[in-house]
Parts: sequence; structure tokens; C-alpha cells
Amino acid sequence: MGAELGLESTRIVPASADASFRRYFRVERPAGSLIVMDAPPERENIEPYVRVSAMLADIGVNVPRVLEQDRERGFLLLTDLGTRLYLPELKAGRNVDALYEDALGALLRIQARGGEHARQLPPYDRARLEQEMLLLPDWLIARHLGITIDAGLRSLLRAAFDFLLDEVLAQPRVFVHRDYHSRNLMVCAGANPGILDFQDAVCGAVAYDLVSLLRDLYIAWPPGRVRDWLLGYRGRALAAGVAAGASDAE
Repeated sequence: MGAELGLESTRIVPASADASFRRYFRVERPAGSLIVMDAPPERENIEPYVRVSAMLADIGVNVPRVLEQDRERGFLLLTDLGTRLYLPELKAGRNVDALYEDALGALLRIQARGGEHARQLPPYDRARLEQEMLLLPDWLIARHLGITIDAGLRSLLRAAFDFLLDEVLAQPRVFVHRDYHSRNLMVCAGANPGILDFQDAVCGAVAYDLVSLLRDLYIAWPPGRVRDWLLGYRGRALAAGVAAGASDAE
């Protein structure tokens, strides 16, 4: 198989892992490195990755291309976007505005050009959103913090969830990556950013990916800087025909 794929003279090293049963290996070879995804079929379905990768490539953003696939055994051979994650670059303060400019530009392409593809994705509907919100009381508050959720707290959470659900579901629907943040963006020369971990994409709220990027779990910025990026994006989105609220406040 290695000879068939032109991989007869290679070195294979771990590349990365994510919050799933998928594993990634870098195939180092004279002609350039490649990535192997190992996704055990009994645990992972590689079909969404293959499908969404093709959608994003068609939209015109930089994602790993699927070169070969063995769906029965759960292997994919992918192009390699390199090793430079956005997060260390941002934490070091290197080219911050330029990196966000590129990330916001790629997101705008996805939202402006991805309408047809978005309609083929699962809906980010009330049931799915609520299921994820319930991780807060069930996983964090009760299990990890050991706090008893009494009737008063449960009522408060219910009211907060209902408000958030109504607000999110009122937004225009677009192609949503779902994990568009600094640990899934790669610094890539010529076609920045490289975009990873897109297999859970859905058709959902226009602000979802924007919030994931600008209010990143892994790095924080002053509110004024976030607002500037946000409003700059809104202006570009409106110019590109993306519904982005009737006002800055909205």
C-alpha cells in the first residue's frame, strides 16, 4: 500500500489528537508531508468529514484535501496544513490583526458563498442547541462542581436557556463550522488560514462562528478590540449580502 501511494520512503510520527476517537499521524517524505486520519469505524463516521471538506473546498477556503480513503477501515490520507496553530502565534502577539483579518475573511467567504451547501447540513435547531446547553447543569455544575441544583437554580437556568434559544433561533441561517477558533486554525503561507475540525458543521445562526472566534475559549482580548473586529466584520458581511442584523446592537 505504501508503494501504491508513493509512501515507500517515509517516517510516520503522531501529529495531533482531538476530543474524539480520531487520531492523526504525519507522514514525512521527501516530496512533502501528508496526514493520515485514523477513525475507528465502530466509533467514528468519516463520511461527514469527507463531505464537509469537499463543501469548504468548493466554497474556496483552505482545508485538508482528501487524497485517498478507506472508509471500511476508517482511514483517510490528507494534505498537510503544517504545524503552526493560530493560538501560539496569537499568544506571542505576532501579527494579531493580520491573522484575525484572514480568519474573518475566510469566515465571510463561508457565510457569503456557502448558502447552497448550508441547506444540505443538519439544522442547528432548538433540540440540538438545548442538548448542548444542558451540559452546563449536568456536566459542570452537578458533576464537576458538586453543586446541588435546587428548584430555584433550575428555574433560573431554564429562563436563561429559553432566552438564549429564542435569540439564537431568530438569527439568519448560514453555514456554521461550530468550532471556529484559534486551535482549529493554522497559519499557512499563501492561503491563510488553514481550517481544521469542520466535520460537525451545521446550518445555524450567523453569529455563532463569529462568537467562537472573537470570544475564544483559549485567548481573550479587550472588549474594545473585539467590538472593532465585530463591527468591521458586520460591515463587510452586509456588503457581501450576508444578513448581519438590522443594527450594530442587534
